[in-house]
Amino acid sequence: MILKKVLEYICDKGRIKVDEISQELGIPKGLVEHIAQELKGKEYLKAVTPSGEEGSCSFCPLRFTYQIKTAGGVKSYMLAEKGKKLLESGV
Repeated sequence: MILKKVLEYICDKGRIKVDEISQELGIPKGLVEHIAQELKGKEYLKAVTPSGEEGSCSFCPLRFTYQIKTAGGVKSYMLAEKGKKLLESGV
C-alpha cells in the first residue's frame, strides 16, 4: 500500500521534502503531494517550513492553520502524533 510506504518513509527520515519522497520511492511528485495533502488533512502529517524561511508569519499563532507558501520555499513534512499511532496500529 502506497500510503503506508509514504508514512513509513517519513517516519524513518523525520522531516522530508516532497521531492525527496518522490525520488527515493519512485512515486510521481504530484502523487506524493496529493498523498501528503490528504494525510495532512487527516492530521497524520504536519507541514513544516525549512529553517530560515519562516518569514513574517513566524510569530503568528495561526501559522500552521493556513496554507501559506513562502517565496521560493519548499514544503517539508513530518509525521504527526496521530500518524505515529496509525503506523503502530499496522495501518
